[in-house]
Amino acid sequence: MPKTIRWVLCFGLIPAALLLTGCLFNIFQTARLVRGGDVALVVGTGFMNISVEDENPLWTLTPQARLTFGLLEGVNLGFQTGLAVPLTSGSPGWMGASGDLKFSVFDDPDSFSLAVGIGGGNSIELLGWGVFGEIFLDSNLRAFPVFIAYQPTVPLSGESFAVWHHLAVGLKVRLSEQARLLLQVDLRVPLLSFGFAVDIGHRPPLREPLPQ
Repeated sequence: MPKTIRWVLCFGLIPAALLLTGCLFNIFQTARLVRGGDVALVVGTGFMNISVEDENPLWTLTPQARLTFGLLEGVNLGFQTGLAVPLTSGSPGWMGASGDLKFSVFDDPDSFSLAVGIGGGNSIELLGWGVFGEIFLDSNLRAFPVFIAYQPTVPLSGESFAVWHHLAVGLKVRLSEQARLLLQVDLRVPLLSFGFAVDIGHRPPLREPLPQ
């Protein structure tokens, strides 16, 4: 087979492989919301094997960016997009885009925070259009800075109703007053993604003044 034809077939099969096996957006979010009027940017990447056959791994980088707007105190609007870059080829493919509304339920800087959200989008992970819910739980203890995020997802392109479960667990590492590092693992069976991201702009919640 001529070399040119082999390359054409290779690059043509990569998007098909991505669509068949799926590629995850990492849930680069915690229960902390952007203050009203503020904007935050998250830039990071996931690293995952999108092949379901262990003998033929297809390791892939998934660089992503997320932009969040503080609409009101306790209400955020966010957008996320990204690329999938198989390490075997280095040829990037667009993963799609999603948007969501997030609402603060409880936020105590000395104990824990809880937030919920709804969203949707069109992406490889959803195999087209889909909608999802969101639950975020943070520990705000300095000795235990963990977070958990859960997204039940309903793809709209399927022939029957189905719910997919996406779970992320990670650590929040404070870099400065307005920047932190997120280290996490995302799981949506059978896909597992290791991710890290820098979150810039999520300022700590305002503390109420102590009574005089």
